[in-house]
Amino acid sequence: MKEYKPRNLITIADEIINIIKTHSDLKVERADEVIRKIEKVKKDYRYTAPEITYMCWEELSKVLNQYFIPSNSKWETEIMIIFNDLSGSVDDYWDGDKNE
Repeated sequence: MKEYKPRNLITIADEIINIIKTHSDLKVERADEVIRKIEKVKKDYRYTAPEITYMCWEELSKVLNQYFIPSNSKWETEIMIIFNDLSGSVDDYWDGDKNE
């Protein structure tokens, strides 16, 4: 049975924000909107009781599902890998053009 390591929403959210800032091809306004929503989830997480932090994970999931489709680009696939704690590289999950 696989042993799961504890995951920190703040760390995951920061990694996702970094990918959006450095790799995304989103227009600045759209990227800023997504980042603002992720920052709000991070803030809510800091003030949420430990027994209901799953609600913040669900909220982060909703934000990502609203704005991203993993098969659209490698950077969106990278976000999926980070959020879902998957092993392997982007190329293992990327089903688009291998020349991108």
